[in-house]
Amino acid sequence: MPVVKVTRTGVTAAPRDVPTDTTATVLPMTIDRVGQEAPEDELPAKVTSIAEAFKTFKPAVDFRTQVGEDGTEFVAQLEFNSLKDFDPKQIRTRTPGKRNDIADLHNRIELLQRMRESFSLLPVRRAWDKTGDRAEIMRALKDFTDAVQRIADGKESAK
Repeated sequence: MPVVKVTRTGVTAAPRDVPTDTTATVLPMTIDRVGQEAPEDELPAKVTSIAEAFKTFKPAVDFRTQVGEDGTEFVAQLEFNSLKDFDPKQIRTRTPGKRNDIADLHNRIELLQRMRESFSLLPVRRAWDKTGDRAEIMRALKDFTDAVQRIADGKESAK
């Protein structure tokens, strides 16, 4: 007996569009609004693109905490104007007029890594093994640190 295979022609499987115009949420959605009902007089905002959403809601983070035993303040003030701003490389960069201790911490870590790489070089290791050269290296590092601190304190203009 022959096998008969029935196929449908002209029908292609395609994902259907997500219905964005029937979904609504009251934005901006913040931590203090989680689990709370929206006030009756508040209307949902309709946006048609990501760019419009960033322009309308202006997402931002103003993070402040105390770290360490001495309670040093750690601050990160970030504004997001596009999806690219959520990239970790972008978060670790400084924005004019905003405090970003994450960028400072990242820069210090990079400096320490570069110093570690420098100390792995043979001429530097040889100089470090000699007591007189080691003292000279330590003096140079202290002078450099003092100069950077004076610039940071605004006592000396950066040249």
